[in-house]
Amino acid sequence: MSTPCAGSLFAPRSPRSPLWRAAASAPMRVSFAGGGSDLPGVARQDGGRVVGAAVDLRVRVIVEPFDRGWVRMELAARGQATSAEGAEAGDATAGGARAGDAAAGDAKASALRVITRRRTDPPRDDLAFRLLEATLAATGVGDGVALRIETEMSPGAGLGGSASAAVAALFALRAAVGEAAAPEELAREAVAIERERLYNACGAQDQVFAAFGGLLDLAFDARGCSGVRPLAIGCPDLVPALSAGLLLVDTAVRRVSGEVLDRVDAGAACDAQAELVAAAGEVARGFELGSLALVLSGMRRGAAAKVRLSATASAMAVSLQRRLDGLGVEVLRMCGAGGGGHIVLWAPPERHARILDALGPCLVRRPALGAPGVRLDPG
Repeated sequence: MSTPCAGSLFAPRSPRSPLWRAAASAPMRVSFAGGGSDLPGVARQDGGRVVGAAVDLRVRVIVEPFDRGWVRMELAARGQATSAEGAEAGDATAGGARAGDAAAGDAKASALRVITRRRTDPPRDDLAFRLLEATLAATGVGDGVALRIETEMSPGAGLGGSASAAVAALFALRAAVGEAAAPEELAREAVAIERERLYNACGAQDQVFAAFGGLLDLAFDARGCSGVRPLAIGCPDLVPALSAGLLLVDTAVRRVSGEVLDRVDAGAACDAQAELVAAAGEVARGFELGSLALVLSGMRRGAAAKVRLSATASAMAVSLQRRLDGLGVEVLRMCGAGGGGHIVLWAPPERHARILDALGPCLVRRPALGAPGVRLDPG
């Protein structure tokens, strides 16, 4: 698959209206190794490779008919948490665990933003609504439509949430006018929206995980994702064991990935490419052999390459690693474009209680791996 040209996706068309209500959701992702080698300027050298998984943190999009001549857009974000005691008992749900003594209710604060405009008004350039405007333009569904995005966390979390929103919105908007779209088509369109309409210097892994779901081994070239392969898994116990030890530590810092990637040193990224790709290959080999030790080794290798690529972007992860020294953490690195979002941490589950205590009032999520890709939701 590759990114379509702008003319094929953004050609002018008469605004259409939804025929009926449609709700869709798409998963976020965690990459185990190779993230960064999917960037266009890096992948064009010798190709990129990312190994990772869709996780059961989903973005939901609801499309409904609205008053003709009007467009309504809503953004709703809500955090989730459970108690630290639940985590110590081995609860590995997607909702997460609250470390320390901070009240769980603080993590459940919700925010709702709404814009209603006439169909003939120019699209809103508000940063929070640009993605919604772009999906409306891409599908031509721009009259008498209400579009609502619901997510468990605010944008900039480093888990590919904007790509999940784009893929789910494209899927729901097409379903609302009676059209179907294959996963590869949705991923291509979502990448084109980010790069050509929003001018974000993004990679292409997030959109593929959102569209396809599962555990994937992805190949990249200068145009985008050139190959999607489900990971070969040599032992049925491997994925549950990997999932049980995985923690996502919310830094509470949010950033726009496109702005972060605009500041990446292209030369340094290309220099790190071979090691990023090799780390992804090691992780894939670990899955194929059913070896958790090899998977973790590849994840550590990729984390080290990320630090060498940008010490500044990895500063929060390096600081946290020092703080948790001696507690048995085996993998720790920034998730996403760096400088904020989430930190990926892996440790045997029996060590989690002490790690959570050391983290203090951080919100820690425990995602299940291999979530299904974009789908229509009931209701």
